[in-house]
Parts: sequence; C-alpha cells; structure tokens
Amino acid sequence: MYYFPTSVMWSALGFSPLLAVLILPKWASSTKMKAYLDLDTRLKTQLRGYSEDLQDHISTLNRYIDDRKSELDKVGKDPEVYLGNPLNSFSLLHHLHFDWPAWRKLMEKPLATEYITEIQEMWSEMPTKDEYTNSIKAAKDFHKNETQGNFEFSPLESLQIALHAYDKKNYTEAENWLNITLNGYKNLSLQEKDLYEVLSPVSESQVEDLYTKVRKIKNE
Repeated sequence: MYYFPTSVMWSALGFSPLLAVLILPKWASSTKMKAYLDLDTRLKTQLRGYSEDLQDHISTLNRYIDDRKSELDKVGKDPEVYLGNPLNSFSLLHHLHFDWPAWRKLMEKPLATEYITEIQEMWSEMPTKDEYTNSIKAAKDFHKNETQGNFEFSPLESLQIALHAYDKKNYTEAENWLNITLNGYKNLSLQEKDLYEVLSPVSESQVEDLYTKVRKIKNE
C-alpha cells in the first residue's frame, strides 16, 4: 500500500510540516496515526466486499421478484379463469412447493461471513478509549483556535464533543455543541439521514431532550 510522505500530506491540508509537529499531540505519534489510517482503509475494503456480496443476493432476489410479478400480472381480474388452466395451477403450486423453501433457506443463511470475520479480527487494532477521548479534547482545542480553513464537524462528531463536555459537567460548552449538532441534523440530506439511522448511537429526538436538559441545568 502506498502512503504519501507525512510532509506532503500536511502540505496538502494547508499546514506546514513544522506546524504539523506542533499540532500532533504526544499520544498520537505519526506512526500510530498512519496505522489507524491504514486500518480505516482496510475496514472500508472489507465493508465494500460485504456490500457487494449482499448486493449480489439482492440482485438475485429482485430478478425473482420481477419474474413473479410478471407472472402474477397475468392473473388479471378473474383468478378463477387463470387457475382454471391446469398449467397455471401447476406453475403456482410448483412455485410454492419448491421455490419458497429455497428462498427461506437463503434468507436463514448467514451472508458474507468471511468479511465479518476479517473485520472482527481487526477489532484489536482499534483505537483505545483513552486515545479517542484525547483526540476529542485535542480537536476541540484546535478548532477553538483554528485560523486556517473552514472545517465543520459532522453532527455525529459534534455530538461526541457535546457528550464529552456533558460528562465533564461543562454545560455551557455542552449546550453549544448540542446546538451545533441539531443544526447539523437539519442540513442532512435524506440519504445522509438514512445513514445516520445506522451510525448514530442516539436519535435526533434524544439529542433534543438532552439539549433541553442541559439548558434546564444551566438555569437552575
């Protein structure tokens, strides 16, 4: 796998190599962060393989569904006339007797297990909780003093910063980041909202409830 030299990477982001050294916290060595970048790439590769495997099954299912729809469209408004033809009756019973057990077996079969196994084996390489917590603090502090670019956190990222502030009982900061999170939710496309249904540990309404709770705590 090819890696950009670290200096090239930081230059591409608009930072000088010297500034990059100053930015990178002590716990996040260049080697370790590059390993995490590689891990993310490998996980993405496994997820794509998993997706393609599932898509193959979905394509097969859709072809069969279309085929059955085409056949059932022939029934028309009078099923008795259709079923009065022994050939049609045989076709229907054959479909129910042989096809559905096969589909049931397919639906019960674990899919893309090799990709799931690969991802499970990578779990030990994941960042530790302390590393993640430290990254939240470093990102928050840097974002506060940022003068280059116009970086925006995703709603999921700002939510984690809000929860971190809430755990530290820094309710003013938590309120600010929860507000950023809720505004971010409003700007999501329908496709992004579908994705967030999977990725988000909490619903938008739960974030709204926490926002209300934080404001109440502040006013007590």
